[in-house]
Amino acid sequence: MSLTQLTATQMAEQLRAGETTAVELVTAHLDAASDAFVHVNREDALTVAADVDAGKYNHPLAGVPVVLSDVIVTTDMPTTAGSAYLEGWVSPYEATVVTRLREAGLPILGKTRIAEFGMGNDSGAHQAVANHQAPFAVVSDTAGTARHSAAETGIVAVKPTYGAISRFGLVAAVSSMDTVTPIARNTADAKALHEVLVGADELDPTSLQREWDFGTNAGVDGVTIGITGTQPDNVSDDAWSAYQAGVRALQDAGVTTTEVTLESLAQARQAAHIIGAAEFSANLAKFDGIRFGNRVTPANATVQDVITASRGAGFGYATKRRVILGTQMLSTGTIESHFRPAQRVRTAIINEHNHAFNTVDALAVPAATIQGEEYESTTAGVGASLAGLPAASVAGVHISAPPYADELVYRISAVVEKITAGAAS
Repeated sequence: MSLTQLTATQMAEQLRAGETTAVELVTAHLDAASDAFVHVNREDALTVAADVDAGKYNHPLAGVPVVLSDVIVTTDMPTTAGSAYLEGWVSPYEATVVTRLREAGLPILGKTRIAEFGMGNDSGAHQAVANHQAPFAVVSDTAGTARHSAAETGIVAVKPTYGAISRFGLVAAVSSMDTVTPIARNTADAKALHEVLVGADELDPTSLQREWDFGTNAGVDGVTIGITGTQPDNVSDDAWSAYQAGVRALQDAGVTTTEVTLESLAQARQAAHIIGAAEFSANLAKFDGIRFGNRVTPANATVQDVITASRGAGFGYATKRRVILGTQMLSTGTIESHFRPAQRVRTAIINEHNHAFNTVDALAVPAATIQGEEYESTTAGVGASLAGLPAASVAGVHISAPPYADELVYRISAVVEKITAGAAS
């Protein structure tokens, strides 16, 4: 078996046993890099790997390579967020999650392709992980995008409870839903990366001030999970079959299942579309060609001319459309007719989830919609983002649990993934 075929956990075990070196691991993955990458961090990754081999790090994952989505800022690589506006821009500060990766001794292979400002499913990180160009990656999940891409590529994405992993240094798209998320080819690897990233951060005002204990895998015997009883219209037959296989695996492992319907989720995607556009517009206001980014200066230009020209040249069509929609959602009149009702839907979704979790420990629904659908995720996937819940996509099943129950999501995911041949490959 080649080094790139190993799981992150296996790589760590071989490093500790002296069966391979960090330099060999990093070199093998760098040689496999493809167009999923927008920047390859060869020199720095090999330097860190050499330091690991020299015994300068003692973290269990030290020497295991990782990649970053190009929406997480670093001081030694450009951060473009997939936008021409930020082409060539290098941040003067570093994301907290990057600092934690460096402190643990994980060599960063580079940054991967992403849809502009992360608003879509074009994720080079998922491609890199699925094609064994990296064992795992750190990405951003907004309204279920990372989980949906994981379902489409056959890997695992586990969104933490909102605030569990610092967002400091994440290029903001929809601040109330943006969540730094680990992805991997199996649940154990995602969990291991999650443990490196999680924890309070004084630089992030939304960071949760609490301790996180992932403990040992206690299984799911006695857990009660709410499931979907009938095939939704936007779920393909293949996706439904995969979901049903996952439910059977849970039942065989001792889970009690009961049908649960959350009526408020029928409006989840519409609410997320409105709230997301509004926050996106507000977040992108700082990209004005004045403070940073690529500036376009017409002849005899006023400040407003520079802003208009810079944003016009730097933003893509989808970004412009979303900014225009978001600005409209925040305008007088529309804020009352659209934005506030969307926020009320969000509150209803939170309340209905809380009520459901009084009777079940978690929810499990189909992870994938019909390919080519306009929206990026299932209604439950969007609902988990609106409610700030920990959630995962694994082997065709989308799992969500109450806030702070991230460890339960991993336990359930570990059972579901066993049904797929090669889930741990």
